[in-house]
Amino acid sequence: MNMLTRPEKPITIERIERALDRLAEIMVDLGGDGPRCLPIYRRLEQELAALRETENEMSAVRERVRRSKDRTAARPL
Repeated sequence: MNMLTRPEKPITIERIERALDRLAEIMVDLGGDGPRCLPIYRRLEQELAALRETENEMSAVRERVRRSKDRTAARPL
């Protein structure tokens, strides 16, 4: 890695939310030119929805594992 690059930060819901907040401010400040940023705004919204869906699915997976372990532990030897 050279001196001009930074290590990549993970994409999180919080980072996308902050980006959307900032982009919304910029779009309003741009006035009539604000709609030109809509493709970026839409993409961030899509990425946010996808990340939330992934987190929800992984939560369901972890819950299934927990239930499975509980059932296994309850079985007689």
